[in-house]
Amino acid sequence: MALSDTKLRKIKAPYNGEAELADRDGLSVRVSPKALITFNYRFRWEGKQQRIKLGRYPGLKLIDARKKVNEYRHNLDEGLDPRVVQNESRSHNLFGDMCEAFMTKYVMTELRPKTQTLYKSTFNKYVTPYKNIDIERYKYTDWIAYFDWVKKESSSANAGSVLKRFKAVANWAKARGQIKHSHLIDIPIKAIGSHQQKRERCLEWDEVIGLWRQIESSKSTPQCKTCIQLLLLTGARNAEIREARRDEFDLDKNIWLLPPERSKTKKQVRRPLSTGVIELINKLDLIYGQDREYLIAGDIKGKPLTTHAVNRFVQRMNNHLKYPHFVPHDFRRTIVTRLSEHKVELHVTEKMLGHELGGILTRYNKHDWIDEQREAYELYWQKVTLLLKN
Repeated sequence: MALSDTKLRKIKAPYNGEAELADRDGLSVRVSPKALITFNYRFRWEGKQQRIKLGRYPGLKLIDARKKVNEYRHNLDEGLDPRVVQNESRSHNLFGDMCEAFMTKYVMTELRPKTQTLYKSTFNKYVTPYKNIDIERYKYTDWIAYFDWVKKESSSANAGSVLKRFKAVANWAKARGQIKHSHLIDIPIKAIGSHQQKRERCLEWDEVIGLWRQIESSKSTPQCKTCIQLLLLTGARNAEIREARRDEFDLDKNIWLLPPERSKTKKQVRRPLSTGVIELINKLDLIYGQDREYLIAGDIKGKPLTTHAVNRFVQRMNNHLKYPHFVPHDFRRTIVTRLSEHKVELHVTEKMLGHELGGILTRYNKHDWIDEQREAYELYWQKVTLLLKN
């Protein structure tokens, strides 16, 4: 009896039925005890029985598996080995192969470790089960159905993010001449989900002071407490503080030199140290010694404080304070907004954030306004100190 989509959808784990179910023209499916359904094509070549895997359901639909079988039967009629045809298809058209090449040749060589991790996570979760999709032949409506599933399983914003990364693969493969086109490229994000919302959260002065006091009264480790305080006072990125090495900080010159390999712009960033930051680093030196590798060591020897530890601590602060929800990245927006209220110039706050200035300034003006940054950081610390006293 021929297979049907209804019959395949009814297969659930744990499965204890027949291990192989036949369709027609040599097409069959193998079903594992975990209900993993794999299409196979059986044929004879040079007098011997052969079998090749076509793909896994539902990534490969029954109707598409039958089309593949018809193509392979046509190959046999022309004296071609379907296995050779399939291997040629895999090297050029299968989505899983495109993603693997994209990771190896672009992501792992050109992008930053955090972005690499993001792509790895996305591909492991959303590509691996559907790696046998033919990226050129997969229909527009099938892609839409796939992303509707992603949206249902996670969120509208996540579906948009996954599509964005998938389109990056398709555009990369097309630019290199590996594919002619993919319907992925044509899908607008609004058709299947939404863009990630840009955060607007900016702490008010009373919230900054309330958070500082809550940190001071917390029974958490000095590492977590100091990390958040340094993020508040510097406006640096989370990883820039967490993964900072002790020798990046010169307390005699009151300067922090962020090396190019840890900078988002891949250029060295100079940040002056305010009195408050120096006090916090001195406290860490007193507890952990000046010869340690990382400014803020984690629980594992030779490793920095983890993102998980920081986020967990910030969530506890959120739970205690009951403010509108904030995350460490919001501290960057907070410091430049509060300083702008005190007439600190835009180019100065941009350099404090480690940003490149736009337009002609990026190309010709390499000044980082270090003295103006120093004044701004000290102004911010003085304001925090004054409000804490009051």
